[in-house]
Amino acid sequence: MYCIDPTKSGDVSLELAVDKNGKAIPHKRLQAVDVSKGEKAIPNPNSAVVWHYDTIDRNKNGKKDFEETMHRTIGSAAIKDDLLFISDMAGLVHCLDAKKSENGKPVVYWTHDMFAAAWGSVLIVDGKVYVGDEDGDITVFELSNKMKILSEKNMMSAIYSTPVVADNTLYISNKNTLLALKTGAKLKGGVKPSTEEESASK
Repeated sequence: MYCIDPTKSGDVSLELAVDKNGKAIPHKRLQAVDVSKGEKAIPNPNSAVVWHYDTIDRNKNGKKDFEETMHRTIGSAAIKDDLLFISDMAGLVHCLDAKKSENGKPVVYWTHDMFAAAWGSVLIVDGKVYVGDEDGDITVFELSNKMKILSEKNMMSAIYSTPVVADNTLYISNKNTLLALKTGAKLKGGVKPSTEEESASK
């Protein structure tokens, strides 16, 4: 994951490809530089990269541990009060400082392993962070740089989308059902919810 400065213009890539004389070479699709020809990649002084997050050795053991790695994701980051939250398809939720960096790396406050892939994005609302996973769980974290789980409920089937809030109602779509959750709400028509639906709404 990259944080970039949107005010930059021109070639804002991380590195420049140059020939053996230090002259910039045109972009190539498959291989940027051919070292056998003396070509090399050098730092770009006009780079827009503020920080890059792939792995950070937070416990200082000299290894790239699973929970210290940003895995592939198709979700978007969400930011509130300079706290950035993002989930990945390895099942980790990451909490970073959206602004601070050290030597081109972000400040990572915590990660949490949900033990199931997260396909959607995280949702921040009312001081809480919501994220669904492939096991059908919705995990709710406190909006904080200290990891605190407020709730974890199963929604009966895999969640591949992002929770949404509208009119004080939380909408969660699992693989086959759209759930609308609201404090004190009752089902219309007097239909009694199933045991699983009743449990999911609590």
